[in-house]
Amino acid sequence: MNKGYKFTYILLVLIALLVSYLWYFFHSELYISYELDYQVNAMIQNHDIKNMKAVSKDKKIYTFLVHLNKNDSCQNTSDYQGGTQNIYWYGTEIKKKAIGVDMKKENNIYWKVDKLYFTKR
Repeated sequence: MNKGYKFTYILLVLIALLVSYLWYFFHSELYISYELDYQVNAMIQNHDIKNMKAVSKDKKIYTFLVHLNKNDSCQNTSDYQGGTQNIYWYGTEIKKKAIGVDMKKENNIYWKVDKLYFTKR
C-alpha cells in the first residue's frame, strides 16, 4: 500500500469515528443534559426575563430566577429521570435549591427547556 492510500484510509477511518461519536452524542441523554445546563446558564447570565417567564411553572420559580446573580449556574444536573416520548424530566441545583426541568424535544436533535419548577429533595 503506498503512502497516498494509507493517508486516505486513515482519513476515512477518522471521519467515520467522528460521525459515529457525533451520532451517539446527539442521540444520548448526555447531549440533553448539556443543552439543559447551557440554556439555563445562558438565560441566567443574560438575565433573559422574557425567557425566564416563559419557562417558569409558577410565580415562585420566576421570582427566584429573576433575582439570581449573573454568576449563578446549574450544578449537579441529573441524568434522565423519566418522562414521555417528547418531554424528558431532569433535576438540577441552582444556589443549592433543587430545580426540576422539563426538556421538550423540538426535532430529531434539538431539545429545549420547557418548564422549570421547585422540587423536594
